[in-house]
Amino acid sequence: MATRLALLALGPTLALGLGRFAYALVLPLMQNAWELSYTQSGILGSANTLGYLVGALLSHRLLGRVGYRKGFLLAVLLQGPILAFTGIGSLPLALGLRFLQGLLGAFVFVGGAALLMALGGSGRMLGVYYGGVGLGVLLAPWLLWGVTEPMDAWARLGLFSLLLGLPILLTRPLLQEPPPPTQGEGSLRPILPLLWAYGLYGAGYIGYMTFVAAAVGSSLALFSFLGLGALLTGPVWGPWVERVGGKRGLFHVLLVLFLGSLPPLALHLPALSAFLFGLSFLGVITALTQAFRALLPPSAWPRAMGLSTAAFALGQAVGPSVAGFFAEMAGRGEGALWTATALLFLALLPVGFRLQRP
Repeated sequence: MATRLALLALGPTLALGLGRFAYALVLPLMQNAWELSYTQSGILGSANTLGYLVGALLSHRLLGRVGYRKGFLLAVLLQGPILAFTGIGSLPLALGLRFLQGLLGAFVFVGGAALLMALGGSGRMLGVYYGGVGLGVLLAPWLLWGVTEPMDAWARLGLFSLLLGLPILLTRPLLQEPPPPTQGEGSLRPILPLLWAYGLYGAGYIGYMTFVAAAVGSSLALFSFLGLGALLTGPVWGPWVERVGGKRGLFHVLLVLFLGSLPPLALHLPALSAFLFGLSFLGVITALTQAFRALLPPSAWPRAMGLSTAAFALGQAVGPSVAGFFAEMAGRGEGALWTATALLFLALLPVGFRLQRP
């Protein structure tokens, strides 16, 4: 059963690893072939982030209405066609499809996590699920190796997303719906500090991911080390979070992420920085999920996952702009990395405060 459930990790692989992060690799081809300005390129990226935010806000209500299993699997299977048609060449169509991919990507991410939690998945299993993003990050540059046209690039991403989505169907007989909300059990007050931390983490993490390649170069090597580290999320952070608990584990993983993002390390030992960052940025989600399980009743878990994903998406939406602003002030890309590091340090504070409370 555990082996078949591990196939759920392919959901984050295709929805986030290929659907979101591969955009950074296809973008130079689109700028050249479509003559996109930086503003248009940014709007395409923002459309995807906006879709993810809207999807996170709607996920609890919509997936609860149509069924988490049905909604999750449908969103998985739609990723391939959406990605394939993105490269047709029409900017308005690409904008709409990037928004739709982000929206359905949130359904995949939140829905799969809620289904796994409903089955009582361990911290290690949750780590494997979230680590599926790393597989996509690792695969993307190699899937796009030698591609020179954006249409071909998006077609490859769509085809591989469809192929990766089919094995997930094997998990359907094992899945069960999360319990419905119960009157009087839905307060999320115990996790509000963690939601603040998660939003700040989203802003800091995307600031690093957006600007580290521009600051240090060698994007292929960086993505490879990021993806390799992310694949180890489950084996490394899953057992540790189970041992120390979600709240303490969240502080630990954020601390490693903060240290891995430090600009001196990124500039002088970029492979180590990328590996530590990749190892930890998905471990944050593993620890956060375990904290939800400890602080909330099962009926509140799906809503907590949806709101935390929305907080993350909101932080992710503003992070690049904030980092870019300070990079302009500093006159170099290193300023963006220092901003990302500062945001990750701020994310540590609410978690540290929460640890002081019983």
